[in-house]
Amino acid sequence: MDIATIELSVEALIGSLLALGVLFVFCRSLLSEDFVSTFKTRHSWKSIKVIEQACFCNVCEILLTPSAGLFCDCCGLCTHATPLCQRRADREYRCKDKWLRNESSVRHLWVHGNLPMGVHCADCGEEVDHHVSTDPGLYGWRCAWCQRCYHNDCYSRVDSKSTCDFGEFKDMIFPPYSFVAARTRDSMRLHLASITPPDIENWEPLIVIANTKSGSSTGANVLSLLRGYLHPLQVMELGSRGPQDALQWAAKASPRPCRILVAGGDGTIGWVLNTIYALNIKPQPSVAIMPLGTGNDLSRVLGWGAEPPSVLDPVEILRSIRRARSVNLDRYDLQIEKLHYRLPIQRHPTKTIHVYNYFSVGVDAFITYNFHKTRESRFYLLSSRIFNKLLYFTFGTQQVMQPGCEHLEQKLTLYLDNKPVQLPELQALVFLNIDSWGAGCKLCELSNSNGEVRIVNSISDGMMEVFGIVSSFHIAQLQCNISKPVRIGQAKQLRLQIKETVPMQADGEPWMQGPADIRLASRSQARVLKSVAT
Repeated sequence: MDIATIELSVEALIGSLLALGVLFVFCRSLLSEDFVSTFKTRHSWKSIKVIEQACFCNVCEILLTPSAGLFCDCCGLCTHATPLCQRRADREYRCKDKWLRNESSVRHLWVHGNLPMGVHCADCGEEVDHHVSTDPGLYGWRCAWCQRCYHNDCYSRVDSKSTCDFGEFKDMIFPPYSFVAARTRDSMRLHLASITPPDIENWEPLIVIANTKSGSSTGANVLSLLRGYLHPLQVMELGSRGPQDALQWAAKASPRPCRILVAGGDGTIGWVLNTIYALNIKPQPSVAIMPLGTGNDLSRVLGWGAEPPSVLDPVEILRSIRRARSVNLDRYDLQIEKLHYRLPIQRHPTKTIHVYNYFSVGVDAFITYNFHKTRESRFYLLSSRIFNKLLYFTFGTQQVMQPGCEHLEQKLTLYLDNKPVQLPELQALVFLNIDSWGAGCKLCELSNSNGEVRIVNSISDGMMEVFGIVSSFHIAQLQCNISKPVRIGQAKQLRLQIKETVPMQADGEPWMQGPADIRLASRSQARVLKSVAT
């Protein structure tokens, strides 16, 4: 063999090994962010447009413009988007420690300037107003963990290396020394191995899960604002795998209870509640809601509102969760057994769907089904609450002009507590667990206004209220509070025998259902947080 060929082969081998090494380091750095990052100086940069206030660069102390400014949503450090300032900020300024080994406490992490509006000094009690400074720039100091703020003069009397107690929201925070991360044989990623409850009175940590595809950019803003007040790793985006990874924190914290804030629509909330049930987390976490969907029916009933607040105040969000009262919510099992009349002897597997808000058959489900088909289309480019409501209105109007669910009563048989019910002419049947349907329409309340025996709705009595809808136009009248639903009855055991293909929806998730035997009953309960007004 030629010596030159051998030398070339050695050089090629060395080059290949170097390339593989670089690729390995790059992939490992990406994967390590899945659960726990050990980098102590890595910042999470976001646009300062999120915090909606004037900020100065912590590196050069020049006023930042909204288009050219960045802030770390973990520690609050601000910088220009230019490489010069950003690289220096990454190099010289620490961020929150994500994970501490062999430690039992955390020291304050002081950040200079850019304090929230209206804060008061923890030493003298006076408002920290940067306008009192004669020179523009950075004024005052703030701890990124406990959020205590000080005037420049007051800060000079503070021991900057003292232990931090995590401040007002210490009972909601996972301290970086409270959990253990480890790598497995199957993956180089750091995974959550265990959680040791800290010595904090009434510690009931909060896990934040946000669906950033709901409510335009509101979900992403909720994540960015709450990371600054909590441990960054307990504030997570809902990914394609669902909430399983986030809920591992609640499972590992057992037997200590957790609270969960879900920022999303009714579908996202149902997804989280189903995962809690599937993972059998004990004690059950209590779920609070930041409404980002189109209907937000469960959020309305629990007092969290029909839409997110116009101004996102992280302090008020956390305080409202702390004040909230934990209540039970019935979880209904919707069991579907398909029927084929050609082979009546053959039995088919039963499909089970969990229902928390409502279940319906007919025209309202058909409108929702058409909307979901449109939203899943490649041509669906505008994601906003107003545009979604416009689509619902369009499909509802279409059903007025061209009804597709006429004579629904002939396509099914209804049993309430094993007793057959004679149905009038209808286009929809609605089964309610909560008294909010179709983006806030209160059917029980409307039904009680006609002088009949009063129906009392409860989210935890194991009983569903059943109402009929005459047409799509009837839905519009109900939403305007100028009509009443057709009262069918109340029951704990419900059964539907479907004879023809009809549209259905459960908590806003629609599908077309062929002939089937459907049973609906409460089997268990979830824990949710009900907002308490101040």
